Order: sequence, then C-alpha cells, then structure tokens
Amino acid sequence: MAETTTKQQHFPCEQCGADLEYKPGTETLVCSYCGHTNLIKPKAVTIQEYSFTQALRAMQQAKLRPLDNEQVIKCPNCAAIFELSTNRNAGHCPFCGTPVVTGTEEIRLFQPKSLLPFVINEKQAHSSFDRWISGLWFAPSALKNKAKRDERLLGIYVPYWTYDSHTDSYYRGERGTIYYEQEMVTVMVDGRPQQQTRQVAKIRWTPVSGRIRLFFDDVLVGATNTLPRAILDRLEPWDLNNLVPYDESYISGFQSEIYQVDLDEGFEQARGIMDNRIYNAVLQDIGGDQQRVHDIQTEHSGTTFKHLLLPVWSAAFKFNDKTYRFVINGRNGKTQGERPYSVVKIAFAILFGLAVVAGGLYT
Repeated sequence: MAETTTKQQHFPCEQCGADLEYKPGTETLVCSYCGHTNLIKPKAVTIQEYSFTQALRAMQQAKLRPLDNEQVIKCPNCAAIFELSTNRNAGHCPFCGTPVVTGTEEIRLFQPKSLLPFVINEKQAHSSFDRWISGLWFAPSALKNKAKRDERLLGIYVPYWTYDSHTDSYYRGERGTIYYEQEMVTVMVDGRPQQQTRQVAKIRWTPVSGRIRLFFDDVLVGATNTLPRAILDRLEPWDLNNLVPYDESYISGFQSEIYQVDLDEGFEQARGIMDNRIYNAVLQDIGGDQQRVHDIQTEHSGTTFKHLLLPVWSAAFKFNDKTYRFVINGRNGKTQGERPYSVVKIAFAILFGLAVVAGGLYT
C-alpha cells in the first residue's frame, strides 16, 4: 500500500483554541466548548463545467499514485502521526479528536470544486430514520422497538460526478399500426352452432428511421464504492442549483471521501442513464400504436463535467443479530437503506389476496 504525507487543515477557535466544526443549516463554524462562532465567508468563485475531452487527455498524461493510497497525517494539534481510512480525506485525530481536512492533490487528478453543505443535523437525521422505519411495509412488528443503531450517525460528504452532454442519436426501427379485419367464427348458442363475425386486431409494420437530438444537464453519478449505488441513487433528487464553491470549512467535523470511481468510468454509468432516456425518446418519435427498435447509434459532443460533494448521514441498525445499512439525504432527510421483511406478513397478504379473488369468482 503506497503512502503519502499530505497537508491538512483544522479550524481553531479564536476565543479558546478548541476546534471549530461546521453547524448544519448555517454559514458558521461553532466551538463546542465555548460556543464561539466564525462566519464562513462566501467565495467569489463561479461554479464551472469542465471539458470532458480535455480531462481524458490529462488522465492519460498524469502519473498519479494508485487510487487506494492511504494518507499519513500529522495532527496539527497534538502532532500525533496517523492514517486516515482508505479513500477518506477528512476525519478526526484518533488521539485528541481534532477534526482535520486534507488535500488530495497528490493522489487524485481532480479536486472537488463545489458541494452542498449539510442542512439537517444528527438529531434531525435520527428523526428521519425513525419515520422511515415506522413506515416500512411488511416489516416485522417488533422492528420499531428492537431496531438498534450500532453507532452514532456518521456525517460524510460523498463524491459525485455530474455530466452535461449534447447527443445525436440515429435509429432504425418499425412503426406498428393496428387495424381490424372481420373473420367468421363458430359459436354455440343454446346448444346449436352459429356463424358469427368478429373483429380481429392485426398490426401493419412499416420501416422507419430518424434522428433524436437531446441535451442532458447534470446527470449525476456517485463516485464511491463504500455505499451501494442502488441505495445512494434513491436519495435523489438533490438541489444542485444550491451548490456552493468548495470550502473546507463546511467539512470540518465531518468525514469526506475521495472519489473511487474515476471520471471515465463514471461517464460510462452516465451513458447508461442517458441511453434509457434516448430509447424512450426514440419510441415516441417512431409513434404509431406499437414500436420496434432495431438499432440506435448515439454521438456525444460538447460533454462537460463537475466534481462535487454531497452530504449523507450513514450508519446501520441491528435486528435479530443482522445488520442493515441505511443512508439519509443530508439536505432534506430522505432515508433509504436495507431492511428486514416479515415472512409471516407477506404470506398473510398473499393468502388474503387469493381469498379476495376466489370470493369474487364465487359470487
């Protein structure tokens, strides 16, 4: 495992010398000892989009250390030497508890340029979790009383990429138009066969081709492997219109991750998101009653990206000796995660549904 000694920053209180930490929902750093506050001065920096093509060239030329580096930290308060957890660039000194934020220039080519600060605090996040777990369908009845969190909630800034792209998609397919034909059928009426006519639906297929032009704005892709993407994706939407320029002051007192999904890998995931929307647009463009799509070729141009951090509260709860992870959107409290199911409740629901259907058929 490669190591690198990195610069770090912390925020001592001007009044008592203790460490300041960011207070969610404000623009201030607060001292937990004397209550002194420091205002975070807004940065006169425009949040920009960066050329994806130029970034790919820079990646080919760069010779950075592997993405799994651990960073050796010298605490600015007690001078102890320690390592941050892999893929973290903010945390606390394990000896004196000093919150530190490190730079990542030596091990990552791209640095976060913007972020969404935490709005809800830990107490509010716990309340969001309680509401979520109380509203789970088919959850064991004892879950509300027995669910125990293994530890305090961890406030962490999670790395993300966003991508903008102009797309031109050329497609080939078929348009299906439904028409009806009459045919003679034999039916039994009062025990006697009779000839009747009925309308039979058929489809006439016509070859079609065309082009779809779309613009995608801020397609969001998580750049972490620590938390499952299926959970993180369900925290959307994020209010990206409220992004602020990156400032380490917002991170003081919280954890922060370094991206583990590289820029080009993230774009491949973004392409999948775009392709789904393109496919639906092609179906609409083909029109008719039914559609067949044989081929779609998409060209991207003017592609840009941003690297940013989004706030998440994360932890786990234990139920019946099994641990379930969950995450909470640090802006609005939306909660998603793993959860247990009650086999008894599901089985009862199935039996009840079958009984309802059987009762309807009987009557």
